[in-house]
Amino acid sequence: MVLIYGANNESARRTATAFNERHPDRNVSHVYVMKLLTKFRATGSVGNTKHNRRRTILDEAAQIEVLGHFVAEPTTSIRKVSKETRIATGSIQKVTKIHKFKPYKMHILHELQDDDHDRRIQFCEIMTEFIKQTPNLLQSVIFSDECTFFLNEKVNKQNCRYWSDENPHQFREGHTQYPQKINVWAGILGNTVIGPLFINGNLTAEVYLNMLDETVDGLITEAVENQRDQYGQPLISEDILHFQQDGAPPHYAALVREWLDNRFPGRWIGRRGPIEWPARSPDLSPNDFFLWGHLKSVIYKTAPENIQVLKNRITTVCRAITPETFQKVRQEFEARLYYCLEKNGEHFEHLIN
Repeated sequence: MVLIYGANNESARRTATAFNERHPDRNVSHVYVMKLLTKFRATGSVGNTKHNRRRTILDEAAQIEVLGHFVAEPTTSIRKVSKETRIATGSIQKVTKIHKFKPYKMHILHELQDDDHDRRIQFCEIMTEFIKQTPNLLQSVIFSDECTFFLNEKVNKQNCRYWSDENPHQFREGHTQYPQKINVWAGILGNTVIGPLFINGNLTAEVYLNMLDETVDGLITEAVENQRDQYGQPLISEDILHFQQDGAPPHYAALVREWLDNRFPGRWIGRRGPIEWPARSPDLSPNDFFLWGHLKSVIYKTAPENIQVLKNRITTVCRAITPETFQKVRQEFEARLYYCLEKNGEHFEHLIN
């Protein structure tokens, strides 16, 4: 066919016609002729390309070569190492298993600025001292926060992997990104969730103040009255009731801080509050390290059909949280205070088992 192509002024159509006349049982097209000639020019042959066979022998040299790729580039993949070494992926998996190399997840952590560490240490020192003086203090702290849920949200738990023979506790910082809609406010007090409250539109200082004064205050009183032990004694003391919020702009408004000063004199935690809440510290907020993640893991097991269904699910899941779970959350919060102190205010969440 190559010779016929040269004899027909390098015309693929003429070559196909001449070849089919000589070999009526073959009936090739001009496209086939062009592909064959392209292969011939590239390889000097019209035969099929022979692919390199994957290496499957797991000798010491091959194992060292595989491990060397993971050591040199810990974020690589088995598929990429297989391509570079020509060793079958199954053999590479055996090597990683023999040498106990595992694909550890990369944690996405909040970003910290230079002066955040001292503020985190200060907050943890104050809270641990309060807890020593009043062992049941955390049961009387209202941990509050807002979160935005959207209808087609998906929770991605895979992130990426880091290959090593032991957990290197790798992490990278990331900025929190909030999807749309709906906006939800909730507070944790003792063994219950205050709310959830659904916010129409954006949360402004005026909206937040009205919500605190007209709705949240009454729900707090109701939660305090309803939580009693088996003898009918209150589990939460009004005298040591604290209110916690982060430093979001609506929380920092002068009118909001004035309301908190009157409702919780000397007993609220927040930006420029009697107890300063450290900026960029979701790892110290029970709503962030527990509540929102728990809600989303349950709510989005199946996609909600509409916004009303989403609201109903949020409320239902909040009501289903057990007292034992709330107790573990308080214990977790206290433990995180000490983790933060141990790490001098730096990231610690990736070290928690």
